[in-house]
Amino acid sequence: MGEQAIPYDVVVVGAGPAGAAAAKRARVLGLSVAILDKAVFPRHKLCGALLSGRGHKAMKAVFGLEPDREHFLYSREVAFKWDGETLAEFTAPYDLTYTYRVDLDHRLLLEAIAAGAQDYQGVRVTEFDDKANRVVLDSGAVLEYGVLIGADGAASPLARHLFGRAFDPNKIGFAFEAEVPDPCAQDALMSIDFRIVDWGYGWNFPKKDTRTIGLGSIKSLDQDLKAQMERYMGFEGADPEAVKIKGAHIPLGDYTKVPGRANVLLVGDAAGMVDAITGEGLAYAMESGAEAAEAASQALKAGKPAQALGLYRKRIGYIHAELDKANKLRHFQFSRAFTGVFKEKLATSQNMRAAFFDLLAGDTTYGEIEKRISKQLLGKITGKMTGWPARLADKLRG
Repeated sequence: MGEQAIPYDVVVVGAGPAGAAAAKRARVLGLSVAILDKAVFPRHKLCGALLSGRGHKAMKAVFGLEPDREHFLYSREVAFKWDGETLAEFTAPYDLTYTYRVDLDHRLLLEAIAAGAQDYQGVRVTEFDDKANRVVLDSGAVLEYGVLIGADGAASPLARHLFGRAFDPNKIGFAFEAEVPDPCAQDALMSIDFRIVDWGYGWNFPKKDTRTIGLGSIKSLDQDLKAQMERYMGFEGADPEAVKIKGAHIPLGDYTKVPGRANVLLVGDAAGMVDAITGEGLAYAMESGAEAAEAASQALKAGKPAQALGLYRKRIGYIHAELDKANKLRHFQFSRAFTGVFKEKLATSQNMRAAFFDLLAGDTTYGEIEKRISKQLLGKITGKMTGWPARLADKLRG
């Protein structure tokens, strides 16, 4: 390497919400930070972009920002659906807020840059040099780090460098999504379809200028997601031939148990931190990014950067615990043995709705919900379906 390395305490690869959160918190903690991304912001990102109550709290805690009506559409109107059939329409107990990732991500990145993070947009990493604690960019720049934080998405090149692959192809999710021209007023109806696909869901979220319609499921299941997406759009009154349908890998419950190595940490989607039931990812992205920065600061101040991963794992234990319990409870959601019960509860149960919205708000945990379920029923749920959907494909098709 002939290029003179530029030293930073922390280098963040990926400038979405997880990376921006890591960069912002690291700067607040007094660390020197570089944040880089292959894209130049603002850039589009596949996502329903419902910012949950938990997301509100994370955004305020990390960035000092709150949703506002200039950037978000507010609504409380909700429909639960089942393969195109409307099971229930009702009013949520609090405002739900919808935005565009192209706007949200740019705002969060600007906050990190304003806090003093050095901005490297429009560059790619051509080499991760673990021994020298350096990354080489296609611009020719060489960045040296104390701690490296990977926030580079579900297809993370850094995760691929660490583990040989970014995700398990039998467990990764895949989503299709389209922005349908249909300007929405405040209090426009949103809907979630809980059985448009197996081991996944569909969403139709109102935005100021469009509706975001999409679906996602475990990619390895044989159910032709593209055809299901076109069918779903028909149910939702949209013409699949009139809009561009985009697809991308998404984590769907398969998080990375050891998210990094020594002084290299993975956050957000790069670490698989997405709730398989609610689809929550934005809050976990910001939370994990901030926790990684805290761990980096502690390790660097102790003069032991290799301890960053151990410190980080302790700090995100609460996230991993929630993802574990969500994976257990979704066996109820997708078990053939409990299909009728689940459908009936979606249509009628006030308790199920309350639990769903309490989770989105961050006012309850899966651990607390699990306590409400009898041990006998929980045993039946986990006994009927074990393992990942790839091993259950025959059952699902049957």
